[in-house]
Amino acid sequence: MIAPRHTARPALRWLLALLAGGVAAACWGTPVHAVDNTLVASTPAADSTVDVAPSTISLQFANPLGDLNTLTMTCGAPDDAVANPIPLGTPIRLADGVTLTASVPSTVGKGVCTVAWKVADVNLQPAGSGSFSFTVANDPVATTAPTTSSTVAGEEGADTTAPTATTVAPTGGGTSSGGGTDTSEPTDLPPRGPLGLFRLLSILGLAALFGALVVITLAWPEGVEYLVTVRHLKLVWALALAAAVLYAGATAQQISGEGLGSALMPTSWGTLLDTTAGKAALLRVLFVAGSAYAAFRPERAIDPASQLPALGLPALAVATIAFSRDQFGIVEFAVGLAHALAMAAWLGGLVLMVSVVLSGPGDEDLVHATRGFGRLSVPLLLVTVVTGVAQMFRLDQGAIFTSSHGRVLVLKAVFVAAMVFVALESRRFIKQRASRAHTMSAPLAGRLRRALRFEMGIGVVVLALTAWLLALAPVGLANSGSSAYDLGTVRRFVNESLSADVRVTFSEKVGANDVRIEVVSPSTGLSGLQVDFVAPAGSTIGGLSIVDIPLTGAGTIVYTKSSGFALQAPGTWTVIVRIGTNEVARTNVMVEGDAPQA
Repeated sequence: MIAPRHTARPALRWLLALLAGGVAAACWGTPVHAVDNTLVASTPAADSTVDVAPSTISLQFANPLGDLNTLTMTCGAPDDAVANPIPLGTPIRLADGVTLTASVPSTVGKGVCTVAWKVADVNLQPAGSGSFSFTVANDPVATTAPTTSSTVAGEEGADTTAPTATTVAPTGGGTSSGGGTDTSEPTDLPPRGPLGLFRLLSILGLAALFGALVVITLAWPEGVEYLVTVRHLKLVWALALAAAVLYAGATAQQISGEGLGSALMPTSWGTLLDTTAGKAALLRVLFVAGSAYAAFRPERAIDPASQLPALGLPALAVATIAFSRDQFGIVEFAVGLAHALAMAAWLGGLVLMVSVVLSGPGDEDLVHATRGFGRLSVPLLLVTVVTGVAQMFRLDQGAIFTSSHGRVLVLKAVFVAAMVFVALESRRFIKQRASRAHTMSAPLAGRLRRALRFEMGIGVVVLALTAWLLALAPVGLANSGSSAYDLGTVRRFVNESLSADVRVTFSEKVGANDVRIEVVSPSTGLSGLQVDFVAPAGSTIGGLSIVDIPLTGAGTIVYTKSSGFALQAPGTWTVIVRIGTNEVARTNVMVEGDAPQA
């Protein structure tokens, strides 16, 4: 048995720090003393007089709002002892995060109206309450708004409702991009930060485990005799398992819409079976857990009798990365699988080299391991780059600068180019220095470690960008039609005065929904497109808004289940399409299913 060598293992310390930071961010407690929010503006304004009752009230607050907000209104003549309660629509938090709106029934007459509010902060803790009053000077005019109903040819059950007089102030927040088809994410939806962070940590852990076993099997079989190698594998396995559990919980939270704390419990992972990405997350946990077979006994990876399960289980865990989307076809799955396996073997091998092989001086086997990794890493890097380019052309279809996915991909390409340059220089350096060495001296190990550490750092940045890309829907998926999505009836919203024809389709189920928005007209010049989903009357949840939809004319955008759009209550939801401050039309949609358990 060769004596163990000391190692600083900086890469593992970085991974452990990232994992600890992710857990801390997910479990961060609410401050004990929450600051009360204050109302800074309203429509109608406090103590103002309006000719007739407004169709919508709007309240703007000083600090960001959470989801648990209530608005009530009472109206009556100035001399009435008791004012009458007015049933408002469900409050909707707009995209700026500080504005609440609610619809007002058209039957409100003249008198003094008092609006009372109670809001929560972003941590769902009470953040203050208050009220203001305004005066309505006249009773409503008895008119009947014209309505029309039509069915789109070939789309049974499509609904068209004429617009009402409702208007909403323009909303901010989010990002938008130029015309054509774009796939930017909805902006007024549940937070996605933990899911993206845990996805990155999980991929890092999988790569460190799988790549180490590949390098040990193909280039450094003597490594299983080092105690530091065994400790390295045990540690990366534990980190990979913890990150896989966190990722599965965050995926379940995005699908079900429940709190992250409860979603981290495996007993709540039943919703993972509803989507391909959820099933992949669940399988990832199982395959990583099974990889303990090789992590705790790495000699099994070089024994022909046990090599298949020893390498197969971590390889299957890495393969789940290719199933992180629900809308992929067989070509995308195949390319993604090759990309994931090559990337993990290359990056994980780098981590092993930096943390173990080159951690200090050693015998001739360390030189052989360095040479072997140099031979392996070049084809692995080549496969990673080629499959990445193939995915770009397959998924973005030339929309590199006109979609969020494409723009992030351009940024990733810059880092990949830098990574390839550094990798080739590192291999040249290894070939020059290691080819003449018979043992691994301390100066040689230090020089090689610094070169590979820089390459590994760029690789981690590329991996972070890859995790970001998985949170965005590429144009290729949006252009593939609606057959790949879980969609219900096409709902048509037409307004002749605005020359607008917009069609909205979503899953119409409780829980995560795919949403497809198509603009038929106007063909150009569109701005401020927004779709509001108002919760059923009497429900205790808030509505949702998809705002800053980046369509400037005719085109289609798809928000997938993984974007976090989740309806939290069954019943009749009101869907409202707006262009700027103008309402195009609204319609009622029955959403089926059971409310999520608290």
